[in-house]
Amino acid sequence: MQETPRDRLLREELADPEKLKGHIARLLGLLTDRLDPSQKCLVYVLAQPSRIGHLVLEPWMLRTLFGAQYERIVIVTGPADEAANGAFFDYLQSEFKIIETDDIVLTTLGFVEGGSFSIGNFDFLLWTPQTLFLTFTKALANGAPHRFFAPGDAWLRPGRQLRSEALAHPEQPYVLLHVRDDTYEPEMGYHAFRCNPVQNYRDAVLHLLESDLSVIRIGDPTGPSLDIAHPDYLELSHRPSYDRSADFALAAEARFGIVTQSGPWAFLQALGRPILLTNGYPEPYWAFEEREIGLFKHVLKADGTALTYREICALEFGTRALTNNRLAEHGLTAESNSGAEVLGAVREMLEFLATDVEPDWSAQARLHAITASFDNSVTGAAAERRATPRLQRRLSRSFLKANPDFLD
Repeated sequence: MQETPRDRLLREELADPEKLKGHIARLLGLLTDRLDPSQKCLVYVLAQPSRIGHLVLEPWMLRTLFGAQYERIVIVTGPADEAANGAFFDYLQSEFKIIETDDIVLTTLGFVEGGSFSIGNFDFLLWTPQTLFLTFTKALANGAPHRFFAPGDAWLRPGRQLRSEALAHPEQPYVLLHVRDDTYEPEMGYHAFRCNPVQNYRDAVLHLLESDLSVIRIGDPTGPSLDIAHPDYLELSHRPSYDRSADFALAAEARFGIVTQSGPWAFLQALGRPILLTNGYPEPYWAFEEREIGLFKHVLKADGTALTYREICALEFGTRALTNNRLAEHGLTAESNSGAEVLGAVREMLEFLATDVEPDWSAQARLHAITASFDNSVTGAAAERRATPRLQRRLSRSFLKANPDFLD
């Protein structure tokens, strides 16, 4: 893979301890110019504001881990016009002290594993995203409370206005849909494992519409349309004026979201909304959210037999990333959840929201034990307790019924 400008900076500027000290001194100078040095604060560098998952998750994790300890958390990041979602970037400025800089060396410090240290009243958290993810997972496994974002009416107004203009029944509950398909950043073909055909969601959308729920689809405007003509269905991603600024507000008030493991999933997690996660796979963090139901993507051998969850974990952990290239190296292919699987899981989510049905505790225990054998960040007092342990993710019962060997 070709070296990026940031790869070069990491190698030439930030791998050398003396140069690194000099750049941290420059970061300190930036902070001193912009802040009152007599006030205590936590300082974190967010390197990737252009990626919606990182823009949302990293601040949310900081809030969850440190929001009770610090009145002020400072996030140093790139300019606002680089942010993946301008409305959410504006919201972050109401929750954190955001310091923008176009100094790529300083923002690349967000990829440096420098630990935590203090200089005066500035408590620095020089962690990579991966370290933040693991620390977050471990804290939740041990019972730390979630600290979800809770935007007020002013932030929700764009979503409400859009629904009133575009839906026949804007007052009725709605479901947010986002499916990452292969039109998204096609040059990143090694991430094609994360893409899925949106047509596999069509029957589920029709079922929701028949259940007196509206459905709003967000995502890449270049993706294929579902071609559903219904007054309560809004394909916002194909609306000419769509600029994604309303995505945050729409996620905040959705009855639940149907998503894949791509950026908008982060909105729902950070807002504490119910989630139906389709085509999942082991992630570098677990959110332990009570109202997240998941079904996993299929990984197939050459003879068509599916890998078990344990085999998928064995393939992934160590690199902590599954890609099409990695699958091909092992003679494997990925297969998305079928339309029947997605529809079954949607019916299950509706039942869960209506009756709060309990999970399959035996299956959850197996999922946890397998995950813990590869990733000890999921182990902790809350995750290990005998009665009603905190679940890293609720497994779809309909998915397990259709795939009975998945947890072998």
